[in-house]
Amino acid sequence: MAELVDAPDLGSGSLWSGGSIPFARTNLIHISEYIMNVTEVLAKDLNREIKVVVPKNDIEDKLISKLEDLKKTIQLKGFRPGKVPITHLKRVFSDRVMPEVVEDIIKETSQKVIIDRNEKAAIQPKITFYEGKPSEEKEKEEIDKVIKLEKELSYKMTYEIMPEITLPKYESISVVKKIAEVTTEDIDESLLKISEENKSFTEKNDKEKAEVGDQVTIDFIGKIDGEVFEGGSANDAPLILGSGSFIPGFEDQLEGASKDKDLDIKVKFPDDYQVEQLAGKDAIFETKVKKIEKPTKTKIDNEFAKRLGFDDLKKLKDQINEQLEKDYESISRSNTKRNLLDKLDTLLKYNIPPTMVKDEFDNIWANYTKEITDSGQKIEDVIKDEKKTQKEYHGIAERRVRIGLFFNKVAEDESINVSDDEVNKSLFEQARKYPGQESEIIKLYQNNPNAMMQIKSPLIEEKVVDHILKLIKIKEEKVTRVQLLGHDHDHDHDHDHDHDHEHKSKPKKVVKKSKTNDIKKSVKKTKPVKSKK
Repeated sequence: MAELVDAPDLGSGSLWSGGSIPFARTNLIHISEYIMNVTEVLAKDLNREIKVVVPKNDIEDKLISKLEDLKKTIQLKGFRPGKVPITHLKRVFSDRVMPEVVEDIIKETSQKVIIDRNEKAAIQPKITFYEGKPSEEKEKEEIDKVIKLEKELSYKMTYEIMPEITLPKYESISVVKKIAEVTTEDIDESLLKISEENKSFTEKNDKEKAEVGDQVTIDFIGKIDGEVFEGGSANDAPLILGSGSFIPGFEDQLEGASKDKDLDIKVKFPDDYQVEQLAGKDAIFETKVKKIEKPTKTKIDNEFAKRLGFDDLKKLKDQINEQLEKDYESISRSNTKRNLLDKLDTLLKYNIPPTMVKDEFDNIWANYTKEITDSGQKIEDVIKDEKKTQKEYHGIAERRVRIGLFFNKVAEDESINVSDDEVNKSLFEQARKYPGQESEIIKLYQNNPNAMMQIKSPLIEEKVVDHILKLIKIKEEKVTRVQLLGHDHDHDHDHDHDHDHEHKSKPKKVVKKSKTNDIKKSVKKTKPVKSKK
């Protein structure tokens, strides 16, 4: 079996929807350079099998045309430029030119067949030359005969077509949009959290020892096998005990320490530590405690606001209010979009290409199982019933494909697109998630069309959603913050390409393991960079 190297532009237009057929239909189709015999072998649901035969004489004519082009530029010893006989070129170059001739004919004829059938292929057609039991050896034998001009070109193209999508009546769709107003309590709660994150500390006396919640200032030198390693040392490093900022085991050994104490802290770097040469290694940090400070209650007043860069407390509260309003609106829209998708899922009734569903399922399942193993857990511990879980994820894949095809049609019908500026802005935002690697990330995306599509597609999707939300009925419902957030927003809100309720389908929550992404101070742990699903 062979696949075309490049997918042709398979045409568009109204879709032809055929059923199963009791007999094959054969047509002669004319292309300017040759005639092909086309036989419909199968047309059931979205599946198609078409047999195409191109006469040997037409293949040879195509070869001669190629050689005529070659004749204009080729320089052969004993011949003047442009004067090499075609018969000589055919004898010398036929074996090298014929594979390209055959490939060109397959591309042209397969494209012509699909266009003439008013179909649009959902997948790249698979091309086979041997009609018996699949065999790579037999396939090669058949195509070699064609290349040697011993027989006509006969191939079967197997593909799936895009379904005919009927748009729902938007005026019949009604969704609820939950709206929450920012309250004084919300602002006060945010202020309290900010104050806790910006604690004040006062130094303990020399007799008091370090305990959880205290901030210690330390110098340390990290060694592995007695050798200092790069990035493993720091001076005057602040550390709040119990914060989990350093690798496991480090902070625990500082509890009970006193000022000016020297101690050797023995730890083991996690097996999944980002810096490969340190992962799983035992290390000793020669540490000196220089200062121990205990937290003091932060007074929320104008002075506190000024420490954070605001003119006064009112300005800080105004900023919090503004940010909360944006957050609530973002969550409200996300909920409304999800409600819309749920409605569409019940309204959109059409067959979807099985291969597209399989590809989507494979992608979702691979990401899910990778997330499990990356968290340090075993797949069998998380997925108790693999068959049941796969069935749930297959349903997610079907939903994604069905709604995705619908979005594509709306975008095409309404000429919805995104500008280069919008794509670049989103790309830069993605790159900023990888501090210090922005340029590399941008180049990686720009050099990968599929990766760029991952940037572009969600932007188009959001515009399509905005378009539909203008056409349907939206009932606003005032709710509290708790009602707005719900359980979906107790965790992070990274809903990329949100076509499903994946969180409902996971039988067991994956416990994510923190990973480091920075080694300015080797023992310091920062928040991991989350990857898009």
